Amino acid sequence: ALPTITDELNAPFLDTIWVILIYLLVLAAFTTQLGRLGDIFGRGRMFNLGFAVFIAGSALSGYSPNVTFLISARAFQGFGAVLLQGNSSAIVADYFPPKERGRAFGITSMGWTIGGALGIVLGGIITTLIGWRYIFYINVPIGIIGLFIGTRFIKDNKKSKASIDFAGTALLVVLLSLTSYGAIEFAGNGLDATNGLLMLVGVLLLIPFIILERRVRDPVIVIGAFKEKVLSFSLLAATLQAVGYLSVLFILIMYLQGILGFSPLYSSLILVPGYIVSSFFSPYMGRMSDRIGSRIVASTGIFLMAGGV
Repeated sequence: ALPTITDELNAPFLDTIWVILIYLLVLAAFTTQLGRLGDIFGRGRMFNLGFAVFIAGSALSGYSPNVTFLISARAFQGFGAVLLQGNSSAIVADYFPPKERGRAFGITSMGWTIGGALGIVLGGIITTLIGWRYIFYINVPIGIIGLFIGTRFIKDNKKSKASIDFAGTALLVVLLSLTSYGAIEFAGNGLDATNGLLMLVGVLLLIPFIILERRVRDPVIVIGAFKEKVLSFSLLAATLQAVGYLSVLFILIMYLQGILGFSPLYSSLILVPGYIVSSFFSPYMGRMSDRIGSRIVASTGIFLMAGGV
């Protein structure tokens, strides 16, 4: 719906990109810390609070009179998503023993992919027939149902005395924001002194961030954990996979709608087969990872995705 939003709000495309980017930035910067709130106050409680925030953010996004308001509403919506995603995996781990978690996470992944497929199709239909605002408004009744189920069935875990790394979180937000803003300006207007400096400062801020994270008790990122080669390479592979996937998805949507002139509905239908295959195989892949190990399953998945591109 991004091209449609750009046209209807009469906004520069480089500004509209922040509708997506601000949501992802909030997820990247706050997931570990807001997820830690679940350890402190109870995962069920924070998970349900996430639903409430997400519902409110969705309603505000649909109401948006201009792109600045929409970007702010999406940031607020992102905080709800952080509370949901930051606690969902931990809730699954609380309810299932280690030998059954692969299957449980596979079923959870199936839910995400089915939701993604339905969201793409419904988003295309709604944007084409009703308008882009209703792709946000539809989250309100769906979120209310999810909130009701969550408050009814999800119980709180045992609470701990974890702390929040406010300084590390603030520094991470600044460095991600500077790097992202500089990169977007570079992509739209070419390299100049301003955006080059922004990206450089964002990268250099990694140095004080790493120093700070080594000293605090409950850091945003446990730097020492990267000494484990399995973890380091797994995170690197996951990062590259996410960069490749989201880049291709974004460019493909813009190409289908902006260059070929396809409607949002037709564009969404082109993307659906991948989600159908993923949702069908997710439970089986989770069960397979329990049997033969996650390394083979995950590596095969990345090679298949690369081949598909």
